[in-house]
Amino acid sequence: MILSLVVTNCDMFTHQAIAPGISIYKTRDDYFTLIDIGMKGDRIFRTSSYSQDINKFYFIDNDTIYKNRVRLIDGYILDCEADERYDVFLSLSFKECMILEVKYNQPCLSEDTLKKYIIDQDPYIEYYRDMAEPRLFSHIVEKVDTSEINQIIRDGKLEQQFTRLK
Repeated sequence: MILSLVVTNCDMFTHQAIAPGISIYKTRDDYFTLIDIGMKGDRIFRTSSYSQDINKFYFIDNDTIYKNRVRLIDGYILDCEADERYDVFLSLSFKECMILEVKYNQPCLSEDTLKKYIIDQDPYIEYYRDMAEPRLFSHIVEKVDTSEINQIIRDGKLEQQFTRLK
């Protein structure tokens, strides 16, 4: 019984340590409503099926809002799925991508189609991640107290609370 408790607790700590943590960033332009994909060189390795994963969105007043991205003060964005190393932004909004997926009856757009919409392969001008162990903030955006993070930004303590990666 003791062994099972130790193994269970170790798994819990390991999961927490490898959880990506939230990111806070600024981009070169306003990409808040646009989709991002993961690219290594010329190869796309991460996309999503936006039309099939509707639990990641709010639908308000005929608009499609991504749940995992929140605006903060001073042009910062809070995101729980961003990756400063590989993110590439497309000129497609989440809503436009869903419409295209339905139109072409594809769960994800093809690599050739996605590449036509690339607008920024190096979008981040500042990028911070919660890399503390244990994490200071939940990696689930809806559970993050954005007023606390906005206060950290106001106080000029972003680099004290988060690891600057770019």
